[in-house]
Amino acid sequence: MSEIKINLLEVDLTNRTSRVLDVTEDVKRYLGGKGIGNKLIWDLVPQGADPLGPQNVLHIGVGPLTGLFGTKTILSFVSPLTGWSGRSTVSGNIGDQIMRAQYNAGILLKGKADKPVYLYVYDDKVQVRDAPDLWGQWRQKSEVQLIDRLKRETGELFSVLCIGPAGENMVRYANAITESNHSASKWGCGAVMGSKNLKAIAVRGTKGPLYADHAKVWELFKTYATSPITAARKLEESRWGHLASIPVLLRHAAEGVKNSHFGYHPIVEESDVLAHELKYHIWTIGCPGCAAACKVPFFKNSPRGTFTGEMRHDNNGCFNANILVGFEQMSEISTLLDELGMDGEEAGGLVAWAMDLYERGIITKADLGGIDLKWGSVEATCELLKKIAYKQDKAPAALAEGFRRAYPIFGKEAQYLAMEVHGCSCGTYDIRNQNPILKGPLIGSLAYATSHNGARLGGGIQSHLNENATMCLFASPPFRAIWGSEEEAARLFLNAACGWDITADDVKEIELRSYYLNRSVSLKHGYHPQKDDYFPPRAFDEPIKDKYGKTWVWERAQFEKEKKGHYVGALKLTEEGLPPGDGLKRLGLDFIIPVLEPLQAIG
Repeated sequence: MSEIKINLLEVDLTNRTSRVLDVTEDVKRYLGGKGIGNKLIWDLVPQGADPLGPQNVLHIGVGPLTGLFGTKTILSFVSPLTGWSGRSTVSGNIGDQIMRAQYNAGILLKGKADKPVYLYVYDDKVQVRDAPDLWGQWRQKSEVQLIDRLKRETGELFSVLCIGPAGENMVRYANAITESNHSASKWGCGAVMGSKNLKAIAVRGTKGPLYADHAKVWELFKTYATSPITAARKLEESRWGHLASIPVLLRHAAEGVKNSHFGYHPIVEESDVLAHELKYHIWTIGCPGCAAACKVPFFKNSPRGTFTGEMRHDNNGCFNANILVGFEQMSEISTLLDELGMDGEEAGGLVAWAMDLYERGIITKADLGGIDLKWGSVEATCELLKKIAYKQDKAPAALAEGFRRAYPIFGKEAQYLAMEVHGCSCGTYDIRNQNPILKGPLIGSLAYATSHNGARLGGGIQSHLNENATMCLFASPPFRAIWGSEEEAARLFLNAACGWDITADDVKEIELRSYYLNRSVSLKHGYHPQKDDYFPPRAFDEPIKDKYGKTWVWERAQFEKEKKGHYVGALKLTEEGLPPGDGLKRLGLDFIIPVLEPLQAIG
């Protein structure tokens, strides 16, 4: 069985040219998705480059397993919000279409177009096309219009990933969306697309994915798809999606309430998962290769109009009780967020902060362009979101830049009230809550404090296997039950799909190599744990209490001690949070050392 070739489509937007590169050896070392994305950013983006300038790159990352484990497409770039390594993950068919066009390492976007464009990929036909009629439109209209246009032109149904007004105006946490509700949200990929004058990416592949041993791949996939364990997972995921956890977390002081001033508030009881499901749930969909089918769209009519989309956990967590609304109101706000093209997790924390500042008189109605920004007001929230997307008026324009860039405008008192880590909203998981589930390597608390990406999921070692192999985290529980671990499942599928002969230890080494490289990208671009890995003062000064009387707050000495332990135990770093020099050498990452040593960023 011979190894397959791993192809990367490189597109230069400045010159409107493209070429296909053989990146097989890099993929063998880092896998696809975020792994190869890390290497491309390290090699191509110079230190000090403006994330919103043409020197930044955007990698639309797939890998050899995309479409087999539940499709995740990983967008990698230098974040315009933090300035460090950024990545956004998106579900849906876009990654599967890239695979079927046989660009099994994804698409690399370089440079900047001189006018609004979209990227057209139809198997071997690659074009950078003008998009003057799409630019300026809200997101869903752009997506539907482009799909219809290409269907008439080719007879084929394309997958489209596109930005809204927030991306066009380079709001630093703008996202990109496909199929109306699959959102690539974190760290500003939409702003990077906007900075490149790239409205959308439209892909159709008809050649089929490249596999070394199709029969073996099919055998492994059938084992997964027909397992009773997988069927049980689907029963839960396909009914509730990722919404059911929100009320539970809110009652246990694990999500922000009223700009994270409370651990519990009666508004929590207005987030009724069962009522929402019975009234508005219309169908369930799953991504290619995924038996979990966790996407649960809704359709709602109200006096304010017709709303559809998906109530995702992260799109609601920093809104919802954090601005004192329940699911009825949040379903309308969530739809607007998707239309404007903004990360709800980031925008929610900023809107809650703005409401807090307005209540205290730190910002005024004049600063907001006439908005009476009271807690719980859907109308005020929606007006503010539209102003943020278009950077209109003093306060909304400042909020469009994120917390850290808004501090000089709003002042010291405002800065104290901000609940952010690394400049990122952190209301989705309240950082004071020290339940062991929220202190682990994957989510919340210490994971937020020590992430080199910013206060989000995806900063730990385990995430690098999922996001490099493009294995969806929510589809993975059956992998552990059937094959013992995600590493073993990945090993079996990679060997069959690629013609490799790697061991479980090889997979773990790839995982750690990618983690160190990803952290090193952030270190190269200005992150350093000694200056950046801390909590805001409120995490230590302002206790919260959950519905059942449990109080949570951090002691500073306790935080510093546990942070060091997390660096060493969970992240395999030094006590200072740095990648160890001997570990870099052992993993073949010697090229990192000369760059990071002058920055005192090697352990």
